[in-house]
Amino acid sequence: MSWLSSRSSRTPGRFPWFLRRIITFIWQAALTIIIPLILLISWYVWQASHFDLSKVEDIPARTILLDRDGQEFDTVHGANRRLVTREDLPPFFVQCLFAREDARFMEHGGVDLRGLARATIRNVKDLDFTQGASTLTMQLARNSFDLREKKSLNRKFLEIALTYRIESKYDKDEILTHYLNRIYFGSGCYGLGEASLTYFGIPAKQLNRNQAAMLAGIIRGPHAFSPLRNLEGALAQRNEVLTRLETTGEISFLEQHEIKEEPLNSRKNAKSLSQTSHAARALRRPLEIALDRSQITVGGLRVTSTISSKVQQELESLFNSLNLSEDCQTAAIAIAPETGDILGIVGNRGAKPTGFNRALDSYRGLGATMIEPFINTSALERGHLPISGKPVVTARQLSEKDALQLLKRFGFNKSFGSGDDLYRGTMTASPKEIALGLATIINDGKRPTSRFIIQVEEAGKTLFKLEPELFPAFSKGSTPKKIPSILVGTSPSKADLWGALISKEKVIVAWAGKDQPTKLDSLDEASAALHKALEKLEK
Repeated sequence: MSWLSSRSSRTPGRFPWFLRRIITFIWQAALTIIIPLILLISWYVWQASHFDLSKVEDIPARTILLDRDGQEFDTVHGANRRLVTREDLPPFFVQCLFAREDARFMEHGGVDLRGLARATIRNVKDLDFTQGASTLTMQLARNSFDLREKKSLNRKFLEIALTYRIESKYDKDEILTHYLNRIYFGSGCYGLGEASLTYFGIPAKQLNRNQAAMLAGIIRGPHAFSPLRNLEGALAQRNEVLTRLETTGEISFLEQHEIKEEPLNSRKNAKSLSQTSHAARALRRPLEIALDRSQITVGGLRVTSTISSKVQQELESLFNSLNLSEDCQTAAIAIAPETGDILGIVGNRGAKPTGFNRALDSYRGLGATMIEPFINTSALERGHLPISGKPVVTARQLSEKDALQLLKRFGFNKSFGSGDDLYRGTMTASPKEIALGLATIINDGKRPTSRFIIQVEEAGKTLFKLEPELFPAFSKGSTPKKIPSILVGTSPSKADLWGALISKEKVIVAWAGKDQPTKLDSLDEASAALHKALEKLEK
């Protein structure tokens, strides 16, 4: 017997020859399938490993501006999105979402194998990708990494690989929250928070069951079923969600009808919630100085500002009673003297703010009425007697050099003029500088630093906080004991109308004039109207 013939058979001899052939065939077929399958899986696992999973939670959102009382008044920068937390999600909305999009979300590991098998059979029958069987995690993977390739096996396999990576890094609550902050709800709304405010004017946590069911329903067709575009279609989608909940026994037939009777309060349009766009525009500058520009542009911050919504609205209507020519501009600023907090600001005439903010950037001649409090303080600092209504006579007790040095202590640093012209108010200043100067007088010589921002938060963490700052500018007791509560005057050239309201709570400085200095018409009437408007704010 040869050596070859003496080798034992690979298939046990106790099996019949035909069974041995079947086992061999199955083994070879398995190897033929398993090895390529392992290679295929390895390829997509390797492909998926190149994606940065931190992008799942790195969701661009608008920076929300809050007034000093913590109420939102506007948003700036970032995508049209407001982030929600898991605690913000109403339980009924989550129930509707699962019923609509992914009933087994809490059970599967990212891919619903039952649903995937069912969709695969359907696609084979249709000879097309008519069914996707995408879970919430798969949708999150697709949206996070912009897998916009036309439906194909390649995209689906990569999506599945990314889905398993996401499920391995984040828990179910995190996946749910990231998903609802990222998906599109139509009408320019990204994320549940923005959709809730746009469609119903309320935060997501305040959604009632009727509203929640509608928002869950429109996810599949956000453009077609936006309540602003197609309320009837949105209601039909809501009905589908509620019917599904009734079918699965999660609500009763009676509850379904009770939910439909809850107030929908759908908004008719998507107008901005902002009533203080002037303040929002002014806040961009200090924000960009305080934070890296890219961080501001991406957004997602909560900025507590010094703005008082009440004062801001008062400033925006301050000049309504003045009969100004079309080419006349206006500006106003309100400051809390003890802190330097900017309570309100208007940088130009009209509802739409511009980049050039006249309350901050425009320097115009003051005139005798507006410069007198500063001249009187300077005289008292040097032990001289202020003479009411006569700033020139008062200032002549000082040398011009001394007068200039003292005026600079208020923060004035532009052109001053010389001699008696300086004391008549040829000195130029911005409304903000004048307001801070008057605040210095009220604070008995301590000059505040203007403050727009109280604190900035990101994801619940405080990035930075600003405290009020005051610096000694004049000796204690050297400021006038009494100054008028309202000042209204004009510059020497009659090209500028100034007004100021002075109190311990706030200092308001208002200006009107033309950008190209030109003598104003009807100054007496305008002065009287401005005085009356300031009196109203004093009450």
